[in-house]
Amino acid sequence: MNEESQGTPGRRKALGVGLGAGLLGAVALAVRYGWRNTLRGIIPDSISPAVFATRVADTSSGEIVYHTADSQTPGAPLLFVHGVFPGASSFEWSKIYTRFAETWRVLVPDMIGFGESQRPEPAPTAEEQVRALAEFLDQTVPGESAVIVASGLTANIALLFASRFPEKTTRLILWMPDVALGKANPSRGWHRLGWFPRLARLVYRRQLSTETFLRPWLLRSGFAAEGPGFEEALSVITSTAQQYGAEHSFLAQSSKSYWRSLRTGLRNLASPVSMLLATGSDRDSSAAISDLRPLVGRFSIVEVPALGILAPLAEPEAIAAAIARELIPPEAEPLPSLIN
Repeated sequence: MNEESQGTPGRRKALGVGLGAGLLGAVALAVRYGWRNTLRGIIPDSISPAVFATRVADTSSGEIVYHTADSQTPGAPLLFVHGVFPGASSFEWSKIYTRFAETWRVLVPDMIGFGESQRPEPAPTAEEQVRALAEFLDQTVPGESAVIVASGLTANIALLFASRFPEKTTRLILWMPDVALGKANPSRGWHRLGWFPRLARLVYRRQLSTETFLRPWLLRSGFAAEGPGFEEALSVITSTAQQYGAEHSFLAQSSKSYWRSLRTGLRNLASPVSMLLATGSDRDSSAAISDLRPLVGRFSIVEVPALGILAPLAEPEAIAAAIARELIPPEAEPLPSLIN
């Protein structure tokens, strides 16, 4: 994929467009109906596959709930980290990570502030998230280096982690990364909610976390209305979005100020980085590539025949195949998309 390509104009990065398109309407509805209570349902068991165990790790920023195979695989650690959106959790990768459990030691956490993990206020900073992730790996796979698969805004956490802990990072595989450097603009217009914290919380609780908002957003993010798994995804994501304190980390990480020191914080990025981009990704992907490329030694770009930020849930076969391809050791089969 040519890094100057701007892709098909109509296919924009679904997370930013899906959230940004409804900003004014969300604010209006939240203010109008702000007195109504928001339902706080129980997170469905389908947040993780039944064959995986759910465990808890203590870190300096709070408890991390994570999923791993019941039987301990002797393979190398493979860490899946979800993105940032209302209702984000490890469920994002639930149709993918089971496919790697036979040959990899799969670890799938809910990041601090998301899913079933602790949701503190104030939300942990990017550096605190990175430190918590390092402590998590020290507890689960002490002394080992992990391949990290991350998506959206959390790609920035993965990059910062690789910079801070190169000895713990084998390589990074980033699905539709929303890189918060230079021209790249995290979550597009949603960073403006950070200017009005109280209003932002109201908008989140009364609008962004509701099924009324999330149903059309899922349809703009890779799902078909009658597609398999749509209703399950809607149920899990809505329930997760409505948990107490779920808004803190979402709103924090959607803010430009959250990533202000990212560029100066990135150094020693020796680990190979693969960017997986949906077919027809727009100019924002090109901006992310331009910003990131000078900071990384080994860098590849792979176009994936899938649409939308939630393709790991909506089109798992395509995403799993792309990840499996990137996990092949270079000496076994060179990456054709490697940029020299």
